Amino acid sequence: MKKLFLFIILLGQMWAQSGPYQQFLDFMNTPGGRILEIEFYQEQNGERYESNGTFYYMGKHHYTFDAHDQRMTYNRGDLTTINKLGKQVILDSAIPGDVTIFDILTGENDAVEIGEPLLEKSGFRIPFTLSEWDINGKIMTNHGSGQPREIIMRLSSSDSLSIKIISAEPLGNRAVGEIDLSEYETIDLRE
Repeated sequence: MKKLFLFIILLGQMWAQSGPYQQFLDFMNTPGGRILEIEFYQEQNGERYESNGTFYYMGKHHYTFDAHDQRMTYNRGDLTTINKLGKQVILDSAIPGDVTIFDILTGENDAVEIGEPLLEKSGFRIPFTLSEWDINGKIMTNHGSGQPREIIMRLSSSDSLSIKIISAEPLGNRAVGEIDLSEYETIDLRE
């Protein structure tokens, strides 16, 4: 009986704090940004793609994923994709109002529907739906801190995307390294 009472008190304290999704947003949007080492897995049309790299999160409107073969940067609506192996740069613009996977990180788009968080042994499971794309997923976070451990999305019955967060630290004074693009072909898709 005493253990049940202590569990109820602990549970009440956890829910009295901000909700698990808000804790996740607060963790990601810490002043100064975050740097995350991630493993990225995608299954699509029976093919499996794996990558790992560094995700620099400088704020709600500026982030970069840097891997050995490519770099993708979003900066206030401008998209830059650098194919390091093919020596190609693609410049594009986000379409206003479009839903992106990164809307999960910012919490700014109403098209991201957050479900009821589930308390699990190792943290919280926060279900979400991207209604425009009919995508379901979940964010796995640590208790209390909101630090993400994994983000999983079901794109269809056979297609999925998984991002495992290996480490997460404040960005501090670290910056995304420069790439000499003088020998790269540039394709500008901006209108």
